[in-house]
Amino acid sequence: MVNFLCKLIHQFKLKIESKYMPKNTSKNTDHYISTRAGWVSKNTVEEITFENAFPYELERVPLFDGSGNKADFNGTKYWGLRCSDTGDFTGKPVPDSYQHLSNERFWDIVQNAVGGTDAKVENVGTFKNRARRYITVALGTDMDQFYVGQREFKNRFCLLDSIDMSSSLYGVNTSICIVCQNSFNAAMQDKSGLFRFKVRHSKNMIEGIENMEKGIESFIGVAKQFKHAMEVAASVPVNREEASEAFTGWIMKDSKDKVMSTRTRNTVERLGNLFVTGAGNKGETLLDAFSAVTDYYSHESSGGQEKDGFRMKQNESSNFGAGNRAKQDFFKHLFTTPKTLDERPAFNPTGFKNLREIGRKVEQQTQNQIAMAN
Repeated sequence: MVNFLCKLIHQFKLKIESKYMPKNTSKNTDHYISTRAGWVSKNTVEEITFENAFPYELERVPLFDGSGNKADFNGTKYWGLRCSDTGDFTGKPVPDSYQHLSNERFWDIVQNAVGGTDAKVENVGTFKNRARRYITVALGTDMDQFYVGQREFKNRFCLLDSIDMSSSLYGVNTSICIVCQNSFNAAMQDKSGLFRFKVRHSKNMIEGIENMEKGIESFIGVAKQFKHAMEVAASVPVNREEASEAFTGWIMKDSKDKVMSTRTRNTVERLGNLFVTGAGNKGETLLDAFSAVTDYYSHESSGGQEKDGFRMKQNESSNFGAGNRAKQDFFKHLFTTPKTLDERPAFNPTGFKNLREIGRKVEQQTQNQIAMAN
């Protein structure tokens, strides 16, 4: 029954989009600006302002059917979001109940939270033909930059949002290892309720945003948790065989297959190589294993590196898509999850052992199949 309802809702959405969405939909108008040259782009600006960050606004306009009637589906009216500079539509038709943020209000979240401090906006960008957007900020605290051994990390506050109903408004801690330019997003948590790291696009959205603006300091607590996790990882010895088993087990843990496909074997082999030879890695610790995963899913997982637009596509995956989810999932299996910002994550030896056991079995069965085929 649940699957039937999901399919029905999906069909309704397709019907709404195909029937009412104007043909002049925004294409190839995404942009990325930064004050620092980085992996995504070498181009920089001296200062990011609202004017160069978002040179357009989102206009909510009614949609009409072929007869000139306002778009209505089962009593619910739908609207389109139009870009003021091009006149093109972006995202999907949204219902009356969907609360979207203007670009100005999205920008103001950062200004209201950290305006007048040493904070500095470093990156702004859009994805999916302007349907998703983000702002990255250096808060100007002692947690902006830290070291674990010889590795330098930079922590930034990142605000993520969509206008196509694909996600809520998020505030995350983005940590970047400088030597390899790997990134990892940690969701901000505060069980006290003062700060909510996720705000839905509902009628109560503005109230949730105001709480977010008041609680940005929670970011510092998350940054300290991540730093502690990396220090712990640097102290846990791991060799190449153990890392390979863990990589295999992690990738195959939810698979119905008992053997690895050629693609999976290639991914495991690549992770193993990064464990030893990736920037900053020596193939000796859990931190090397974690860095191998963040390296791969930050820079390589989307494939097609020779194609135009690969870096933007990979950046989207790394921070908002499959790459980001993969990095989060691997971290979850290596460390315990703190219940408050005052707690610190600890190494989870049972979780790591379970991954290795799964990997060991899969690797053995895969080798047996290859031997039988030969």
